[in-house]
Amino acid sequence: MKIKQLPECLFGRHLRDAHGVRFRDDMAFSRCVGCRVAMVKVQGRWRAVGRSPLWQYLALAALLLLLAFGLQRWYAAAHPKHDMVVFVGDSITEGVAASDPLTTSRPGRYQVHAGNDVIVANEGVNGITLGSLAGLVSLKDYYKSGRRNVVVLGGGSNDFAQNAKAVPLFKTLQDYAMRLKEDGWIVGVGTVMARNGLPPEQERERQAFNRMIVHGPLKGQGIAVLDFDAEQRAGRVPLADGVHPTDEGYAGMSKLDVAFVDKALEKR
Repeated sequence: MKIKQLPECLFGRHLRDAHGVRFRDDMAFSRCVGCRVAMVKVQGRWRAVGRSPLWQYLALAALLLLLAFGLQRWYAAAHPKHDMVVFVGDSITEGVAASDPLTTSRPGRYQVHAGNDVIVANEGVNGITLGSLAGLVSLKDYYKSGRRNVVVLGGGSNDFAQNAKAVPLFKTLQDYAMRLKEDGWIVGVGTVMARNGLPPEQERERQAFNRMIVHGPLKGQGIAVLDFDAEQRAGRVPLADGVHPTDEGYAGMSKLDVAFVDKALEKR
């Protein structure tokens, strides 16, 4: 087969194979040197007889290309390239008081740290309670099988400002975290930091809540604990307004985020 003849064959300009000519009675037969379609000599001219198989080959090649493209799209959907990290919480997750929430909030800092290898979503909602988070924030649109899906869950400060009690609030947190874990998420839960103006009774509830997170059943259930409260007590999370961290404070919290998420994504 002469490959250079094939483009001519597409337009019906066939060339008989001079070495394959056969004679029968007063007729001569051969095949095209390109597409191998049968040819016959009629009135001194060679003509193709029947259809060239070249179009069939081209149709088959096009079908195989479409199949390969479809398989590639299916594989890409089934095996997403980028891992997913979602930060869920209140205004401290959102990044209130940060100089630039896109880069100096906790989600922003992790995106800067991870670069384009990881997709980071900020689901922080200013003023929301943990009870509302558990009932309203769904992560189904974020989750994809075939990649690692990590969630950093925080909240509770607004609950205690509204006279929440530690035991039922911890049950809400535990149920929400376990539901996410059962859905395939790698889950980390943060303790609640102190805020100015919290009445003594509610401060005791906050501390009891944190003890349940740190010393309770979560770790045994496969839930990681990020003790932001301990970082604040150590002076590594200064506040800008009595509730929200400064950029330095967000950087201090972010160290715990990075340690947990990097381990979950097996970056170490």
